[in-house]
Amino acid sequence: MPDALAILAEVLGSYSDHPKWTGSPFENIRRVPNTKVGDVGQDFVEKLCLQIGFSVAFPEDAKGKRKRQSPWDMMIEGKTFEVKTASEDKGGAFQFNHVRYHRPYEAVLCIGIGPGSIFMGAWTKADIVTGKVGTLVSMEQGANASYKMSKRPDQLRPITDFEDAILDLLAALDG
Repeated sequence: MPDALAILAEVLGSYSDHPKWTGSPFENIRRVPNTKVGDVGQDFVEKLCLQIGFSVAFPEDAKGKRKRQSPWDMMIEGKTFEVKTASEDKGGAFQFNHVRYHRPYEAVLCIGIGPGSIFMGAWTKADIVTGKVGTLVSMEQGANASYKMSKRPDQLRPITDFEDAILDLLAALDG
């Protein structure tokens, strides 16, 4: 009988994170289940906005509880945002998944978390839909409801530009 435990340990070893994450400040993002990475990003953006002094609001259900599923993720200064969060992949890029054209939001805010750095990008929905921010790839062959947007760090801004980037975006939305 083969040693199933040894075989599984060997297979798991081949799937371990890239060494760039080992001991890094944001290593724990790699341990968060994929379904919760978006929550991490939303909570991060909320706290960042509040520290800056931006107003934030969230979609609520009939009982006033914050919804986790809705057509938009959060409102910043009265504008609706879809928030996407991704950790840096082995190639050094970020894959922002499930960008949806058909949902009623005004802007997309992407948070890219690297081993020791945070990047961000903010675009109007119109710029996403018209391809001004680049080509999006369908998440499912033959479907057109959910897309992936890939960005390298040099295509994003450092998180230290967050306030200015949001102010610029808000001005563009009002313009």
